Amino acid sequence: MKPEHFGYNDKIEQLRIQHNLLGFEIGRVISEHKERYMVKTERGEFEAEIIGNLRYTANTREDFPAIGDWVAISEYDDNKVLIHAILPRKTIIKRQAVGKKGENQIIATNIDFALIVQAIDRDFNINRIERYLTICNASNVKPIIILNKIDLINDTDLTKLISEVQKRVKQVPIIAISNTSKKGIERLKEHIVKGKTYCLLGSSGVGKSSLLNNLSGKQLIGYFGSFCATHFGVIVPGISV
Repeated sequence: MKPEHFGYNDKIEQLRIQHNLLGFEIGRVISEHKERYMVKTERGEFEAEIIGNLRYTANTREDFPAIGDWVAISEYDDNKVLIHAILPRKTIIKRQAVGKKGENQIIATNIDFALIVQAIDRDFNINRIERYLTICNASNVKPIIILNKIDLINDTDLTKLISEVQKRVKQVPIIAISNTSKKGIERLKEHIVKGKTYCLLGSSGVGKSSLLNNLSGKQLIGYFGSFCATHFGVIVPGISV
């Protein structure tokens, strides 16, 4: 798989040159757990940890790698690499860290588009959609609203619901889908551009994992929370805020 398939481009290459990182391989962080990371490169996926200098010079949690980061790495063992530097981030999606007043938690970085997934069942809430839109606006990430589970209502009620959302939300694409019947999935794919990075924002149970499976054509539930490179782009699934 070529780096551009999971988001690499000329701007990132220029950042690599500007920060004197040509001596390192470049990869993308696809998952993290207690300062242990998985990094994806054109050669595959590698377990990663940061070098001591990066750890000791970090002032806040934001100075550590996050999902979506482009990082400079070197291999030190079979399927293991060291992270030497984090390239400057284009966008950052973050929230208030739980139990840590004044400290932010980075959810994902270098995101181009956010798919805001809302199920049109008893938990449907336009205020919640607007909260996600606020996160997107603050992060300079372009939103796309996905109304899922449309197989649960009739066309008349769906039209009314979409109209309600459009009255409150201006100039944001709204796509109605059903993960069960696959209705609307092809229309959504038309919005997915190769080489761009997408995240799925939504509460538990709205259908993010099923949507990812439908978009990729694979069962990727166990791969949730990391990157999924497909023929139509790069997706960061499963972010609940």
